[in-house]
Amino acid sequence: MASYQLGVNAQVSEVARLVDWVAACSGKDGLANDLTFAMMLAIEEAVMNVIGYGFTGQPPPHSITVSLDIDAATVVAEVTDNGRPFDPTAMPEPDLSLPLEQRRVGGLGIHLMRSVMDRLDYRRSDGRNVLRLEKARR
Repeated sequence: MASYQLGVNAQVSEVARLVDWVAACSGKDGLANDLTFAMMLAIEEAVMNVIGYGFTGQPPPHSITVSLDIDAATVVAEVTDNGRPFDPTAMPEPDLSLPLEQRRVGGLGIHLMRSVMDRLDYRRSDGRNVLRLEKARR
């Protein structure tokens, strides 16, 4: 199994570096392009949510760490942060059948993560949020 880890500053400007890192790790382990894209998309969305919402009202220092474990069967990413507690897996699915003007704001990023990943798990551990994103390597 290959394991990688990256510390990410809580700034939107870090997202490009993060996406490049995911692509490089995926390339080292020969992941298919569609799997690499799905991982990049889900990890980017998770980190953007942390940057945009997780640290609101939270004093520094702010910390985000992304780990990536790749084996023959699965790819697993964990996004860990010291922001306020938030369980994205507890959020309801958005009602996509409603007209745009009747939909509630937000929730589409979490919907996107659920759509491209096989499994999302959340836990709060030692004052940190840990979001696990899992995808089978087909």
